[in-house]
Amino acid sequence: MSVIAFSTSIGPVPMDCVISERHSSELDITEIPIETGAKITDHAIIVPKRITLDAAAGGAAATYAALVAFQESRVPFTLVTGLTIYNSMLIKRIDADRDAGTSRILRCRCDLQEVIIVATSYAADPDGDTTGERGKPGGKESTRAAAPSTERAGDTVTGDRATATQQRGDAAITSAPADKSILSGITGIGSQ
Repeated sequence: MSVIAFSTSIGPVPMDCVISERHSSELDITEIPIETGAKITDHAIIVPKRITLDAAAGGAAATYAALVAFQESRVPFTLVTGLTIYNSMLIKRIDADRDAGTSRILRCRCDLQEVIIVATSYAADPDGDTTGERGKPGGKESTRAAAPSTERAGDTVTGDRATATQQRGDAAITSAPADKSILSGITGIGSQ
């Protein structure tokens, strides 16, 4: 007997159960009309994968808030389902249903979609500009924006951001001592 085990979490948000999964894999086939009235196809495009999860979890308000916060962070994640593993997924939509029977639990439908991330590159100047001025960020006839600076900033806040001045929440991360665990530091149990 074989068993398929999969995660019931959506990103970092644990769900108590996934009631249903709806997988969507689609190919977009182009159609171009020609003189005779027929439509011809010159290529097909793979549409990003989509999945809809119907899930439930206890702690309705906290779980919903965690899902919305994770959605707003726009961090791609990997989703493990009963059929396959999806990479680079984002939460596109969250629909939460509440009624008298489900007032203490979160019953929601999450629409997830794959994001296709690509890198950009730059090509040589087709006009043969060898001075490099056109390709410099912020230069004359430039196609790229210049890095922010205090001179171009419209106000003090923008100027501080441009010069990498630390803002609240941007503080450096400190690590726990090697001889002491974080858990023992919080609880005080097992400290040396």
